[in-house]
Amino acid sequence: MRSPHQRALVLLTGLVLLTVGLVAVTTRTVMFPREDAPSSADAIVVLGGLGSAAVVQKALDLARAGYSDHVLISDAFGGDTRPANLCGRDPAVPGTAIEVECFDPHPTSTRGEAEAIAAFTSAQGWNRVIVVTSSYHVSRARLQISRCYPGVLAVIGAAQPMDPPKWVYQFGYQSAGFIKAWLTPAC
Repeated sequence: MRSPHQRALVLLTGLVLLTVGLVAVTTRTVMFPREDAPSSADAIVVLGGLGSAAVVQKALDLARAGYSDHVLISDAFGGDTRPANLCGRDPAVPGTAIEVECFDPHPTSTRGEAEAIAAFTSAQGWNRVIVVTSSYHVSRARLQISRCYPGVLAVIGAAQPMDPPKWVYQFGYQSAGFIKAWLTPAC
């Protein structure tokens, strides 16, 4: 029979091992996500959120490189997702045939964006999509979008410099979001 001290030590050891394992897994998914190589697609979709100007720029660079001439920009979180009024200009990107369309997903979350991608691509008959998001969001975006969208999906991150407090915040936020997404498997 174990003493209360031994039981507490076993419990503490288990909690430490669980925490270390969780940190290792989330470090891999948040800080070092697997990114896909871009290939020709029906559309390039920009997910909203922090650092979205860099994400929009990466999507436009991919469009200019010929991966798609359709860019969809999610404005789920407001802010800087519409640089230079891309959605209100015709042509959106002067000197190109690139079409830009903005959308407001409901709910305003990654899951809402995933549902909007599935609905929009189904309505258009598209089956190949490149999703561009912040680098720290790549793994969670892939998980949630792949549950809603049955087509070919490539997820690419756009890196942006962040100071240590923002990295700590994003690490915690994305880790919690990934766990929530993992525990709620429905689209």
